[in-house]
Amino acid sequence: MPYVAPDSVILITGASGGIGFEIASQAAAGGATVGMHGSRPDSVAAAVTRLRALHPDARTIAAPGDFRTEGVIDDVVAKVVTDGGRLDAVIHCAITGAGGTTGLFAHTDPTRYGLAAQYMVGVFQQLCFAARPHLARQGGAVVGFVSDAGRFAAPHQAIIGAAFGGIIAFARNLSTEIARDGVRINIISPSYVVDTPIYELRAAKGRTATAVKRAGLGLPSPKDIAPTALFLCGPDSTKITGQVISINGGLNA
Repeated sequence: MPYVAPDSVILITGASGGIGFEIASQAAAGGATVGMHGSRPDSVAAAVTRLRALHPDARTIAAPGDFRTEGVIDDVVAKVVTDGGRLDAVIHCAITGAGGTTGLFAHTDPTRYGLAAQYMVGVFQQLCFAARPHLARQGGAVVGFVSDAGRFAAPHQAIIGAAFGGIIAFARNLSTEIARDGVRINIISPSYVVDTPIYELRAAKGRTATAVKRAGLGLPSPKDIAPTALFLCGPDSTKITGQVISINGGLNA
């Protein structure tokens, strides 16, 4: 059973990355038209080429743009709506942080929190604002991503965890408003995700061994996460909104 309606149009931000690309691939396999966003035109073009190699009949819309630039979020949403004829769902995987916001609090720069919050919370808010009128036309969905740093306390994540917590609070509160428009919003919260560039970087620094041991079900890969993202956009989840779902293989509970 497909997780998405075959005629749906889904905007996936960060679609050139590990999780975003896998979601795009599974959405295309289910027959959806996939709006593929990334910050650079070349990375989006490469992702589209790669996707079509996997799914020759895939319907794709290239929608690159740096969300840190004013007006780009509106332009990306408009591009997908114009080319796709509608917008059924937005899956936001493009999270950009700011330097100086990770590590032990004493070694961070709290003055950078505002920038991190703008890139993480503010961009998601602007994306939801731009997409909402289009999603409301047929009762659509938004799926955002955070890290378990926003849900579970641990050292090294005081500032970044606050930003992720802001995304969660925003989504939960917004869900009570946009439900009146037939639109739902949910959040997926992974922790360590194998087969992604950031995981490989952490593994090279010896920062994943403990997580591997603690995750009794095994750490998830993008292939494990994509079905949940698409389910939350599809016809079988129309009564689910305002929820946060951790996918971490048992690392946290």
